[in-house]
Amino acid sequence: MLLLDHLPTANSLLRRAVPEMLYHYTNSDSLIQIVTSGQIWGGLPEQMNDAEEVARAFHWLNIIAGRLHLDMRQSDDRDERMHFASWAEGRTSDKDFGYLMRDSPKTYLVSLSQDGDSLSQWRAYCPRSGGYCLGLPGVLIRDAASSSGWLLAPCIYDESDVEAIMRELFEHHMTKWFSTIDPGAPFDPDNDSFTDGVTEAVRVMVEEARLVGHFIKNPTFEAECEWRLLAFDHDHDADDLRYKSGTDGVRVFLPFDFMDGHAKCFPDTPRPSVRIGPNAHPESVKFATSSLVEKLVGPGNADVFMTSSSYR
Repeated sequence: MLLLDHLPTANSLLRRAVPEMLYHYTNSDSLIQIVTSGQIWGGLPEQMNDAEEVARAFHWLNIIAGRLHLDMRQSDDRDERMHFASWAEGRTSDKDFGYLMRDSPKTYLVSLSQDGDSLSQWRAYCPRSGGYCLGLPGVLIRDAASSSGWLLAPCIYDESDVEAIMRELFEHHMTKWFSTIDPGAPFDPDNDSFTDGVTEAVRVMVEEARLVGHFIKNPTFEAECEWRLLAFDHDHDADDLRYKSGTDGVRVFLPFDFMDGHAKCFPDTPRPSVRIGPNAHPESVKFATSSLVEKLVGPGNADVFMTSSSYR
């Protein structure tokens, strides 16, 4: 569960009702692993294909802090809030961002979509022939996430929404910290307790920005209608992880058990389904895919469909 009661805008955008079905685009090897194990592997955001992962949230936070810092420097009304803005601006700069992500605990995510037959996603996430789209009931994923400590939420694409969330986050933490200051005490920014208070308040704000930032995407990806499963700052050992070879070397994953004790039988709908993507030999793979899906949903319950996109 996202603990965002103090951030109403973020709360309203990230706590939307889960769709009836959520979809995961993949290849045949991964589909076999997912169906037979009941697990989807979450990867490191920094090993995924969006170079702006998390950075977009910090970009907006940096702009908001920088504008306030500049405005207060140019006015005669200088107070403690200018130092909060200055420290926040520095901690969210491009220079500090790489260190922040490197030194933070690791987070793992699974990408899902509300769209179960998207040509752009067949092209982006599946091979030219042999791609699949696994459909899973939204409540199945939601309940498994809740019981295992993963977070499930939709991605946010609209720039005005992103700016509103980051401004809300910044103003909440600045106001909360400012309220702890004794108005009768002399203003002494070099005092250790003052400095410690500012740095701790900004640290908490940055942690929340990093959490929310995993659900913020570039608006050019809006057509993907993405939802994400997130294991934030996951505490684990090497035995919890799985590994694959990638184009840039070894890739690491954390399994998400979407079955969570559910029996491998789904006589009723909504239930897991598979859509076969653009394929050079579509009919030859349908029987094999149906047989595989029955391992998850039970005999006679396999919902296997063909894409409406043509093979090229």
